[in-house]
Amino acid sequence: MRLWNRSVRITTAVAAITTVLVMVLGGANAATPTAGPGGAVSSVAGVSTVNLGNHAPSYAGPAAKFLLNGPIHVSAAAVATPLTASTTAKSTQLRLTPNMEKPGLKALSTGALTATALATAGVTTTSLSVPPTISCAPARSAACDVISSNNGGATTNPAGINAVDLLGTYGTSVEPPDQGLCAGNGYVMEVLNIGELRVFNAKLSGGSADISLDSLMGLTGLGWSSGGDVVCLYDASHGGHWFIIEFVSTSSEASGGTFSGCFAAVKDSCLEGIAVSVTNDPRGAYNVYFLDPNAVNHDPGKGYLLNDFAKLGNTRDALLLSYDEFNLNGSTVPACPAFGCFGFNGAQQFAINKKALELGWPVLSPFGGPNPMFTSAYVNMGRIHGLQPPPGKCYAGPYAGIDCWYQVIPAQSPDPSQFDNAHNGMGFMLGSLDLFGTGDNRIAAFDWSGLGYLNSYGCASCSSITFGGMVFTNLEAYMDEGAGCAASLGGYCGLAAQRTGLVPLGKNCVAFGLDSGVKSCAEQGIASNGDGMTQVSYAQGKIWGAISTLVNQKYGNGKCGASASCEIHVGAAFFVVSTSNGGLTMVNQGYISPAHEDITFPSFAAGDTSGQGTIVSFTLSGNGGPSGANGGGYFPSSAFGWVSSSSRGLVAGKIYITAMGKGAQDGFTQYLGYPNSIRPRWGDYGAAIFVPGKGFYFASEYIQNANCPSSKFLVDPSCGGTRAPYANWGSSINLVK
Repeated sequence: MRLWNRSVRITTAVAAITTVLVMVLGGANAATPTAGPGGAVSSVAGVSTVNLGNHAPSYAGPAAKFLLNGPIHVSAAAVATPLTASTTAKSTQLRLTPNMEKPGLKALSTGALTATALATAGVTTTSLSVPPTISCAPARSAACDVISSNNGGATTNPAGINAVDLLGTYGTSVEPPDQGLCAGNGYVMEVLNIGELRVFNAKLSGGSADISLDSLMGLTGLGWSSGGDVVCLYDASHGGHWFIIEFVSTSSEASGGTFSGCFAAVKDSCLEGIAVSVTNDPRGAYNVYFLDPNAVNHDPGKGYLLNDFAKLGNTRDALLLSYDEFNLNGSTVPACPAFGCFGFNGAQQFAINKKALELGWPVLSPFGGPNPMFTSAYVNMGRIHGLQPPPGKCYAGPYAGIDCWYQVIPAQSPDPSQFDNAHNGMGFMLGSLDLFGTGDNRIAAFDWSGLGYLNSYGCASCSSITFGGMVFTNLEAYMDEGAGCAASLGGYCGLAAQRTGLVPLGKNCVAFGLDSGVKSCAEQGIASNGDGMTQVSYAQGKIWGAISTLVNQKYGNGKCGASASCEIHVGAAFFVVSTSNGGLTMVNQGYISPAHEDITFPSFAAGDTSGQGTIVSFTLSGNGGPSGANGGGYFPSSAFGWVSSSSRGLVAGKIYITAMGKGAQDGFTQYLGYPNSIRPRWGDYGAAIFVPGKGFYFASEYIQNANCPSSKFLVDPSCGGTRAPYANWGSSINLVK
């Protein structure tokens, strides 16, 4: 789902996800798939492809065209300087990061698009009446996963950054947390919304003091502010370096932070901060660069472009960066700058000279012109003819901006031995094709080729760099959880359920200003935010990725409602694409769906071995379904499973819980606007990474502490310091070998 993961005051309303037409774009399979053992829906041999060809980048040359300035050098002492709530003007402000719906989904829900209108525009649709079905019983054909009673041998630090920590640093309650993690050289770094990190040792102990990105990126001295969407990556090249990226707004924290600048559609106020450690110690000094999305191209809304959902990948030669570009200019898009507007310009892809970043080279030469050794390549995925999603037009026709690529996520590799150096340096990405948020059975894989030419003087050989893609069709179907409000699904609204528990904020939502007039607010589920890719891994010569999907779990033989009972849950569909033999080939696909329960935000980490050399981590929650199975389900918990390139599901069909949730999610997004428009934000992504010789590290959101009774909460909204008044999420950091 196209997300606008940004801050807004507590008084801002959350846009409702209303009933939508259940459609898929042309090329999707309308048949209801049924899974066999292990979660496979159809044989990989049945998959067909559409080659999007190879294309020259939109630009290749000196990076000074795109980087506003840099580097700014921030000393180790300045990095360690904490930002406290007393330095901000937000001590009573909540930061809500509402999703910006896919323009197509919003248009369908408001009646702006119909099947007839789409057909007239050359976009064919077909009906997908129910989510993909998996057979969970009888046992001989089980495809549902079993939740194991052990933790799978994991080492866990259950005390990752939580809502209390963010409140103490920024004076702000934040939802969702947006979980990031990176590891290497004996360190593990956790990063979270809205701009905070903590460093641990390889055994997940010895956590540092919390470090704000306002300090690490030198934003305070510039009069700028952190906006979140934080992602990090450790790269072992050139002695080892840590990369951290986030939204940056050219407005000060004292004036209201990002909400008074970038997210308020102030012209030329949105930047992407790129911090690169000077050494292999993440606690040391950093060189900081700032990418200006408004200097990149002349897309609609230039000057008011928002760089949303930025993600990182790496190759031998390049740092890969992607983001979704939104137009916030209200004069060109009448619905903007309100959240949920239609001003979407599609995915943007960058390949930046990694050596230049890691060695801290300046963007400009000493003579004032562009540094000829600091190079980059850029692809505007909505502008290149032939690269657009079939049959998308993106910038053409009456529905321009609706059928553009979104969340095309670059792959991270765990170490230099896993880079693909064929064709002078390759890089890979995966993306969903559910452009209208109503279900599909296609995904796309993309590749950079010739990234080694970024090292040529002045990018003289960069004409040999290409960007291409392949669409895989007739795959296992997946369906946006937002489409779950459709009448055909019985009004189910696609939220991952959670075990019933104490919700003291909900019981006191009137007193805390969150309701629409009711005396108390009911416990809600948690939002998985749609069926876009969130993290992609590249290792073993394969690209690994997963997306959230509604899943119809069937128990018994025959049809649902007759001789079989069925339950709709939030699960995941995963895909494995091989890059061997000079092409892109789908080699595995499967579903992950725990019996009677839900999972959200799957993250892959592929290792350097075959067999069980890959994990997928996620948050597990649920209420046990209609029968109240599993003792009434699970509070949001950290969990993982193993996957191989041929498993067609989780290995042995098992899910392992590493940090058991101790209470129900009880954050303010559960109740804003209740009982009408609510959107219980949980997270926009998780994180996992393999470190050679150490194992698989992953981080997930879960509920660290039990909720206190309503009577105690009214007296002490911190419940003894275990939560923030308006949020109670936490995180765990885990290691499994």
